[in-house]
Amino acid sequence: MKVKMIKKVLMFGLALVFSACNLPTTSSNSPDLVATEVSQILTLTQLIPSTATIEAEIISTLSLTPSPSQTPQPTNTPTFTPTIFLTNTNTPIPTDALIPIGDPTWKEIFVNGTSFGISSEGYDDGNTKIIIEDETLTLISINSTGWRGWRLASQKPANYFLTAVFKIETCSGSDQYGIITQSPDYENGYGYYFGLTCDGRYSIQKWNESGLTNLDGWSSSTEILTGDAKVNSVSILKTGENYKFFVNNVMVSQVNDNYFKNPGFFGPFIAGISTPNFTVRLQEIEYWLLQ
Repeated sequence: MKVKMIKKVLMFGLALVFSACNLPTTSSNSPDLVATEVSQILTLTQLIPSTATIEAEIISTLSLTPSPSQTPQPTNTPTFTPTIFLTNTNTPIPTDALIPIGDPTWKEIFVNGTSFGISSEGYDDGNTKIIIEDETLTLISINSTGWRGWRLASQKPANYFLTAVFKIETCSGSDQYGIITQSPDYENGYGYYFGLTCDGRYSIQKWNESGLTNLDGWSSSTEILTGDAKVNSVSILKTGENYKFFVNNVMVSQVNDNYFKNPGFFGPFIAGISTPNFTVRLQEIEYWLLQ
């Protein structure tokens, strides 16, 4: 299985040049990054309509750290992911009775990186590093610039309960990690992103040809264990176009969306916002097929 690498970079114009020290911090809602006008940002090939509104803290640079692909593709199609931060607090919803029990259909505990196309040398594009270490898939966000790196497995389940267990190293603020699912290919990073931040928020976002859509959040949840050296599980229950989202086995949200109708790939992602060399360790990932 060949490993395919893509890097997608957002140029922030003269004011924002991939350096945290150049990013403004004047928003009353944000200790992190502040959006600039979309029309001033889009200097590359993929455009988002100029009427789009950025409501709060951050525009992330999307770093695609793709998974194995049989056919190499061009790697010079720049774009970006705006990540929207809100401050709502949701009350957890009772755990769903449809969560399966018993042995999973598929499980990876990272004795090696075969399922994710990671060799013994690992992957490093200067922004995201991914290695197999101590029987974990270790993801390191080298620079605290919002560069999002991800990795996809070779599995494409249809209806499923998918869960991943992350151990977080030193982190703070809006450092983010989680699962991308329903990704149609290894090249573009499209799919649904279910992410947690180190200060206790979650988000559910859709990334497709039209750009980023915020489906829920950013909302605070007491179910998320915050701070250094914590372990959190994130899970997604998919039945048709309905998606239910869980943190540590407690449902925090659900959405209905039918954009990615066909079975897709899944895997972890990471984005360091506040902490250079922000590191998470994916200890295991598994799914149960549903009818």
